[in-house]
Amino acid sequence: RVHHESGGSAVSVISAKKVAIVLLRDGGLCVLRLTGCLVEASVVDHRANRQAGGAGKRLDGYSNLIAACRLCNGAKECADKELRETLIARGVRVESHSTHAKTALRALEKPVYYPDGTVWLLDDAGGRKKWKEGR
Repeated sequence: RVHHESGGSAVSVISAKKVAIVLLRDGGLCVLRLTGCLVEASVVDHRANRQAGGAGKRLDGYSNLIAACRLCNGAKECADKELRETLIARGVRVESHSTHAKTALRALEKPVYYPDGTVWLLDDAGGRKKWKEGR
C-alpha cells in the first residue's frame, strides 16, 4: 500500500494498484503542472480533499484522483486565491459539497483540463473519456 502525500504528511492509504492505474491513465505525467513542476508523476492527488475525518474511502475513487509530482501535490494546498480559482477551473481541484457522497459525485461530473490541452471526464473504473462541451 502507498501513502498518499499532502504537504509532506500521509493522510490516507491508496493501494499500490490504484496508484499504478492512475499514473498509467495520466501517462505518468503530473496533471497539476504548477511552477517548478517535476513533470514526472510519482503520487496521486485528491481533486477534492478528504479533509479531517469522516471521508473513509468515499473520496478515493478514480474519478477523484489524478497523477502528480511530489512538489505539485504539496504546493496545491498552499495555493493563493488566484491559483486556487485556476485549479478549480481546470478541474484539478474540486470544491467540497455538503456531504462526501455529493463531493464524490461532483468529481465524477467535473471534467479535467490536462496540460496537453485535452479535456477528460474521469470514471470510477480507472478510465477516462473525452469530454464534449455541453454534456
